[in-house]
Amino acid sequence: MTVEFKKIPVTGIAFEVSLEDIKLIGNAKKKDKTMVVVDGKMSGKVIHQCDRCAEEFDLLVAEGVEVFASDGIYEDKGTGELLNLVEFFDGSINFDMILQSELEALKSDYHYCGKCEQIQGV
Repeated sequence: MTVEFKKIPVTGIAFEVSLEDIKLIGNAKKKDKTMVVVDGKMSGKVIHQCDRCAEEFDLLVAEGVEVFASDGIYEDKGTGELLNLVEFFDGSINFDMILQSELEALKSDYHYCGKCEQIQGV
């Protein structure tokens, strides 16, 4: 799902996108002329390999998402407040890409299957 920056109002628009069994449902609000705040919740399940034993298991996902989307290159004014920023260069926000990016970031963390979670010290 792609929406043009200029069509996103200050009051926000609701959106819902999915990738396999993961959904991102939320709201996108214009912060200023070239910045949109995307708030939502990512939920569902994805097959993932245990980081200890390498067995595949269903990783349950229930994560809040807050992403800043910039129309073009974002120039930090020294505040350093925007740690989760995505720059788009075609005048549109691609919510599918935001979901994919957030899912990959979640999967890059350590996750253990049920058996390995029970092992002392994990």
